Amino acid sequence: MSRRLLVYLALLIIGIFQIPVVKKYTLESANSLKSSFSFFVTSIKETYNEYIEQKNTLKNLLEENKFLKDEIQKIAVKYATCKDLKYFKKVKFPNVVFTQVISYAALPDFTQVYINYDKPFTIPRGLVYNNLAAGIAIKHYSNYSLALLNSNEKTSYTVYIGKNKIPGIFYGKINTVKYIPKFKPVKIGDIVITSGLDGVFYQGVLVGKVIEVFEKKLYQEAKIKLFYNDLNPKFFYVIETVANKKGVKVESSK
Repeated sequence: MSRRLLVYLALLIIGIFQIPVVKKYTLESANSLKSSFSFFVTSIKETYNEYIEQKNTLKNLLEENKFLKDEIQKIAVKYATCKDLKYFKKVKFPNVVFTQVISYAALPDFTQVYINYDKPFTIPRGLVYNNLAAGIAIKHYSNYSLALLNSNEKTSYTVYIGKNKIPGIFYGKINTVKYIPKFKPVKIGDIVITSGLDGVFYQGVLVGKVIEVFEKKLYQEAKIKLFYNDLNPKFFYVIETVANKKGVKVESSK
């Protein structure tokens, strides 16, 4: 009985779909569904193609942006180099050598760097950037050297303070000039320059300006604001020759 019922129902359904109105409606619905599905698939394909195109465009833009940044950096280095060379032409005595920074020497310490300066030396050599005292090279290896920036606690060199060229010794990290004679008046705002008396720098490289003065028993100390305090350096000029008071060149290496 159940099998006959199923056969009857099947025949009935087939018969219904054979009715012209029902058949027409069924075909229209199927065509509409097919059309909607085709449109959906086409939309997905177009969206995917647009995504791929935008992805490729973004990739090309990022590559172009990186290239332009690199070119700008190269131009900036060349510009800074030209400024330094223009200044050095005005200085009578020093011989300077362009050197690039290789890497930091001991992270997370950002005050020590390796530079591609491969000439032997016996006393520290001054590092100059745009006529600003940046630090000192202290140790030579086979084809590179270790350099300390101004912010390193072991950095030190002789300086003059103010128009009267009051002598003192600059110490890094604390950014302080020590051993200033008590009878010499030091004022806030005085400019600090290298003295060249220690053979590390030539005279006149800008170091900073006085922001505070301390009285000690036997001498004065002056806290200074550095003109160069960059912890992400790219290049320097190494001072190879300085001059004594008589204008005679003195090599800072043997």
